[in-house]
Amino acid sequence: MRCLVLASLLLLGSCRAIPMGEVEHLARAQVASDFNTYKLHRVGLLPICGRDLDHDHAKMVQEAFYTELSLKTPFEVVPLDARDLEEVRQGESYIRGRYDPNMVIDLARRFRFDGMLIGTVIDHEFYTPLRLSVQMELVSTETGAAIWSSSVQLDASSSRVQEAIEAFYHDSAAVETADGDGWEIALLSPRLFAQFAAWQVARML
Repeated sequence: MRCLVLASLLLLGSCRAIPMGEVEHLARAQVASDFNTYKLHRVGLLPICGRDLDHDHAKMVQEAFYTELSLKTPFEVVPLDARDLEEVRQGESYIRGRYDPNMVIDLARRFRFDGMLIGTVIDHEFYTPLRLSVQMELVSTETGAAIWSSSVQLDASSSRVQEAIEAFYHDSAAVETADGDGWEIALLSPRLFAQFAAWQVARML
């Protein structure tokens, strides 16, 4: 887990000069009517799951979400890895991208979490043209119910997505190279593409 945190902090340092005000909202969110009644101080971020998603890409997406959620939310976000889940009941449901309430309760007790963030990659293509569709749920450890959820579907071939990425990365040091490449490199980089997806979702929370 320490390696994940370190990598995310390095990523954080490369991306902070991003203009946020004019970027189009591409993510959608649903919020429970009683969301504000929940006290969230410490929230766990489960490893990202998804059909045919390999370990390296799953870790990359989790790092992106850890970085953006840490910046956008008032609570502490704690990223977990597979070793943290070894002693809890995961079950087939998590492997398929759904959460088991028993798993949430077990993790809450073990790590003293108020909530769990559960991310699922619904669709992906990490070769150009890039695609990434992600759903994120925030589950209360008090009730085991989802109190917030958000999803985003990105396709690098879409002009709407291209315009939003241009606005997001226009002045960012993350896309500067020796060859002078600009925001277009984010349409070719799975890491930068995932960072944009994570920012879109995190801004909805």
